[in-house]
Amino acid sequence: MFRHSRCCSSFTPGTRTAAPTPPASDTVSSGFLATLRSLVTWGRASATVASSASPASCGRTAGCISAGVALDAVEAAVRNRWTCRQFDTAKTIDLDTLRRVLTATTRAPTGFNLQGWYAVVVTSTAVREQLVKAALGQPQVLQAPATVVFVGDMEPERNAPQTLEMGLETGYYDPLYGSAYLRNVYYFLHGGPMQSMAAVKSAVSAQYSRATGTPLVSVPVSRAGYAWKQTLIPATTFVQLCTAAGWDTCMMEGIDEEAVKRVLGVPVDRYTVPVIVSVGYATAAEAEKRQVRSPRFATPHTVRWNKF
Repeated sequence: MFRHSRCCSSFTPGTRTAAPTPPASDTVSSGFLATLRSLVTWGRASATVASSASPASCGRTAGCISAGVALDAVEAAVRNRWTCRQFDTAKTIDLDTLRRVLTATTRAPTGFNLQGWYAVVVTSTAVREQLVKAALGQPQVLQAPATVVFVGDMEPERNAPQTLEMGLETGYYDPLYGSAYLRNVYYFLHGGPMQSMAAVKSAVSAQYSRATGTPLVSVPVSRAGYAWKQTLIPATTFVQLCTAAGWDTCMMEGIDEEAVKRVLGVPVDRYTVPVIVSVGYATAAEAEKRQVRSPRFATPHTVRWNKF
């Protein structure tokens, strides 16, 4: 079901109506305000398409499983996921299955499809012995047969040319979209020295939006915050897939990030580590604890309809 997940730009049965192509670079003068105007124009055109679309099914590709079966399977994985803090050191996991899970994880959505994240799989005992110190001594890292370290790219816009090329080759992107795609990515994500340009763009966009009543995209000011947001989507996808594979997981954010980077050789300035995930099988005693699930607020407390 994860492989068939995609972003649907309209909801007309059996068809996919593309969002309006943003103005090409040769039709709009260069510069910050010109880019701002182009995004306003594009946003209005996209809103027009969205408002005229029929709220029906997106349609499915051949070979999709039925919606009911898919929902049951995904819901079961979500509900059965739990946090395991004691792993059975005598049990290993199948690495081919782990590769399959990681490959499926790459289908997780990311902004502009930039895929600015990495998964570093740690199975070596020697590396785990170093990593457990960086994880503040949490024993899961040493007990579990594998720990996956999720790394976020704080400069994902560097992936834009390659992402665009892949999209053009597969037909996912229209050729006319190319220059606008790159311009929009760099406007949204290129922060300049010390994120100074990001702060300026964020302030100007917010002021323009308030003054004109025109919604504009909120430019991220924190590179690390944006990278964490983009990386936690695949990390969450990964733990659900691990549950579906019959494994237990422990997602940990209580780590010394800089120490983790040193252990794994992650470049300090460009990348951030929001979370690590240990994967394996719970001990018998630990498995008994899953009978008492961590509590959740009632759905009406968390889920609001139409208004906050």
